[in-house]
Amino acid sequence: MGTLKKAKIVIYKNGGKNREEVECAFNPSQYTIKSGANYKEDNSLGTDVSRMVFLSGTQKEFSTTLFFDSEGEFGRAENILTSSDNLLNGTSSLKPVTDMTKKITSAVNVSGSDHKPPLVSFIWGNLDFKGVITSVTETFTMFDTFGKPIRAKMDITIKEAQEEGITKKSEPFESPDRTKYKTVVEGSSLWNIAYEEYGDCGKWRLIAKANGLLNPLNIYPGQVLKIPAL
Repeated sequence: MGTLKKAKIVIYKNGGKNREEVECAFNPSQYTIKSGANYKEDNSLGTDVSRMVFLSGTQKEFSTTLFFDSEGEFGRAENILTSSDNLLNGTSSLKPVTDMTKKITSAVNVSGSDHKPPLVSFIWGNLDFKGVITSVTETFTMFDTFGKPIRAKMDITIKEAQEEGITKKSEPFESPDRTKYKTVVEGSSLWNIAYEEYGDCGKWRLIAKANGLLNPLNIYPGQVLKIPAL
């Protein structure tokens, strides 16, 4: 009997120069590829039925559900968690399952070096579906005694794309690894500016330090703030 071929997700970084492979511990039971087309209704005078005019095809969408276990083998994390040693001393040697899933969820975000989300491929058997991850939903289904997630399922959607079909952010200094400047508007705060720029409110201190602000509330509309690179 041949070795079971496992599905994997390949993440292409630095314009495809580097790649990271995430092997799926469990192959999906099914996957869906959605195709479509764009049409326009032509309601010409003197006709009872509108005519459909083809405009263009749409990008295909791939979707599936993947399962992850901290030990990489279904049920193994549960066996370790309920072992007599762990029950007696109240500890768990299991790593959080997010150590694996975060490699995929991070591919939804803008890559600092590329200034756009990375291309990915879902490869299994004769399928090699390349595109960008547009949606990821994680559901954690098992935890150790300390609340650490050790099993998860992930619903993932990939929209078909090629490298030349993904544009960078329109503003040249919009990525968090580039220093830029931002004008304060009415109602702004360092907290919401930090969330807009870095996706983390807690990084307001970086902006305050870069602008010599001792009081984070001491900003005003029209003020130009330096947004430092991460």
